[in-house]
Amino acid sequence: MNQKSFIKISYILCLTFAVFSARAQSLEKLMGMPYTHPELTSLRSEFVSDSTEESFLPYLKVFKVNYPKDGIYLEYNSDIALYRVALFDSGYSYMPYKQPLPLGTKWGMTLEEVQEKTNLLEFTKQNDYIRSYITEDYTINFYFTDWRLSHIKITSTVSNLQKKANEVSAATGVRLLPDGVVKEGNVLDGQGTMMWGNNAALYKGEWSYGLPHGTGQYIDSFGNKYDGEFKLGFFWGDGKFFSKPYQYSYTGKFAMGKKHGKGKIIYSNKTSYDGDWLQDVMHGKGVYFASRNYVYEGEMKNNAFNGKGVLETPQGRVKGTFKNGKPHGVCTQESTDGLQSIKGRFVNGQKNGIFTITSNGETIQRLFENDIEISNKKVDPKK
Repeated sequence: MNQKSFIKISYILCLTFAVFSARAQSLEKLMGMPYTHPELTSLRSEFVSDSTEESFLPYLKVFKVNYPKDGIYLEYNSDIALYRVALFDSGYSYMPYKQPLPLGTKWGMTLEEVQEKTNLLEFTKQNDYIRSYITEDYTINFYFTDWRLSHIKITSTVSNLQKKANEVSAATGVRLLPDGVVKEGNVLDGQGTMMWGNNAALYKGEWSYGLPHGTGQYIDSFGNKYDGEFKLGFFWGDGKFFSKPYQYSYTGKFAMGKKHGKGKIIYSNKTSYDGDWLQDVMHGKGVYFASRNYVYEGEMKNNAFNGKGVLETPQGRVKGTFKNGKPHGVCTQESTDGLQSIKGRFVNGQKNGIFTITSNGETIQRLFENDIEISNKKVDPKK
């Protein structure tokens, strides 16, 4: 392989996946967000609890998830949007919550210290040991034991839930509501089968709270099939999904009816991805196989390779940072035999700046602009 053909970068476009940044917002700013929101997902990933306690309160239409070792529980409304958060300093069932508290407060602060931090505390008529911080989007109740801060509850307002409705809707995938025709069994809290439309869709499996909840099978007239765990009518948990219209199979985690967590997808053309998902898009870290000769392993963002990664191609290997599917930033490209390499800064897949080229043990430097070599003389990197 000659040097010019080696220097020419190969990369893959038109992938479908995305990544989101780690949690940046405070807890109160997350009120009204869907369960699968990236920052809520990041928050839960920080918890140390090896098991959670889940419950659904039908009369309140509340889905509650308890994390006792982390000193927190999260309550979601019937649309699975975050409705309430409770934080604990300690208790019979809880370890102290160790993440940052709302408004810069800290456990053990006196009433006067919390008042100084927040400035806008209001009295609660029902209890002298509770003070409230009220906004248009949420209310924070501060609870005091012996006049020391020991417990916090954050509750979303109805108007805030309404403002976030579109975001919640976008995060919601397939959900089976009990408005079909009962074919057999117990569709309240047992085993049963329900059909929607004229055989448009069929669910057979476990029910609870009057919803598909447990393990079951779903098929529809489009040729889609799902076999796995359900929660509150959603594909939720471990499952296997096959899409006849889009010719792919997926095995892995689901939440709120969408691929969410670890999973592997295989298309009919043998293209595959094995890694992290968020809200039906490839997200985080994983391995993407475009073919036997094109393999990318690394970070994903905005429907392309983004972040640190390694791309294997027939010409060799590209290692470094990527942006929107192209080398961007400092990258090193090596030939398959390792005898040739080029290292420098790429901008949107094009070489720009001084590059160090190594070939058969000899090293030279060349200056490039928009992927064109503009100097084949020795370059002083200090200039």
